[in-house]
Amino acid sequence: MDNRDKMKIAYDLAKEALEKGEMPIAAVIFKDDEIVAKAYTSEFNDERFLVHAELKALMEVDKLKYSYADRRKMKMFVTLEPCMMCLGASLSFFLGEIHYSVDAPIDGAIGFIDEIKNRTSKEPGYAIPKIFSGMLKEECIELFNDYIKVAPNVGLRNFAKGILAVT
Repeated sequence: MDNRDKMKIAYDLAKEALEKGEMPIAAVIFKDDEIVAKAYTSEFNDERFLVHAELKALMEVDKLKYSYADRRKMKMFVTLEPCMMCLGASLSFFLGEIHYSVDAPIDGAIGFIDEIKNRTSKEPGYAIPKIFSGMLKEECIELFNDYIKVAPNVGLRNFAKGILAVT
């Protein structure tokens, strides 16, 4: 299974989230070709704010108590650039790679990686995940367009519009 196949699984999960009235944000964490966790953002149905796809998936994997070395081999595939909360959780988890589809100019945190690298360069046990973007971008943008068409006129719909306004 290549990285595109793995992102396709996240994309399919995001479509499932959309069908349930959620924003099409999904995260899937792999160790090699094995899915160890997957989740989608569920802010609308859960009526909570801290139920982001990445955070939910990371919490699920964390319960499995993988070693540091195994965590560094894991890759997360997500349909939207992680926010500061999810990026921070990924760093604290010691995730090896993050692959995302669509930039999140409103609250995306990947731009902070250079700053974090500068502060942690002298810490021998700390490693920043490798970051890759743009895979299945057009397909995921279309999911956000679909979300805007069906979402109620509330904050999450406006957030999705903001993402698309600058992509």
